[in-house]
Amino acid sequence: GTSCSSPGFASVIALINDRLVAENKPTLGFLPPWLYGTVASSGALTDITVGHNSGDDGFDAAVGWDPLTGLGTPIFDKLLAAALA
Repeated sequence: GTSCSSPGFASVIALINDRLVAENKPTLGFLPPWLYGTVASSGALTDITVGHNSGDDGFDAAVGWDPLTGLGTPIFDKLLAAALA
């Protein structure tokens, strides 16, 4: 789970910040306002709405944020476009 996805997403943010620096723009910094505001409404995330993790006390995927899939799967090109906008 997170031990794999967190470093992967951190590398995506590092690539976006690198591009922002190259264009003399400020880096993203504290991510929640950007993720829950700009990104959530930009189509830069694929919302996973079907699924359940194993176990009796597991979680179900749902529309929007959920504890199983978070905000969804990031789409790099759209994240980059949202950051550069």
